[in-house]
Amino acid sequence: MSALAPGRLLAAALAFVLWGGWALLANWPAGHREALVAGVLQGCASAIITLLMAVCANALFARLPGRVLRIAAPPLLIVSVSFSALWLAHTANDTPALWATILPPSCLAFAYCLYLTLSLARDAATSEQ
Repeated sequence: MSALAPGRLLAAALAFVLWGGWALLANWPAGHREALVAGVLQGCASAIITLLMAVCANALFARLPGRVLRIAAPPLLIVSVSFSALWLAHTANDTPALWATILPPSCLAFAYCLYLTLSLARDAATSEQ
């Protein structure tokens, strides 16, 4: 499945609205302008991360040896990179509520990535039988 498949584009749009809206609310006490910029920044980043996450998880899962490494490494690597990118972007932007802005989407991204790799492992085990 392509990164730009219709289902993934819808997921990216929903990520933009959900996490952009969250960043807007988390930063609202700092002022409307700061909140709006943080919301647009987080929304765009979340949409891009959503488009790339499943593609990267599938690619890493296929290339890694061993069941445990195939399940654990993709979420750890992908979320480490995306968390670092979010931290850099929001730090450069001077986002007032930095941690409140980036921790919730990063935690959910980790849970989703872990779910995805567990599903891939289950599918791989089923196809081997």
